[in-house]
Amino acid sequence: MTHLAILEEEQSLPEGHGADLIVQWHVFRSRPQAEQFARGIHLAEGQELVGGYTRDSIGVLYWVGVHVGDLEKWGNRAAVNKHGASP
Repeated sequence: MTHLAILEEEQSLPEGHGADLIVQWHVFRSRPQAEQFARGIHLAEGQELVGGYTRDSIGVLYWVGVHVGDLEKWGNRAAVNKHGASP
């Protein structure tokens, strides 16, 4: 799966506290914004690009984040949080 293909799958937003090992995830209102963000991510060993789309009361949301193999090795648990939807 290429990293842009992840946006074709309906996936719930990450839970936001790191238990799912998804870090630094961002939410976008448009797919082109999500694709642009995804292309700029540089993964380290043990990391994988994840994401998808979901819906809220306004419409479709696309999200992109990084799944890490070991949250403690990755770094600061407080930095797991998401970054909100762009208009």
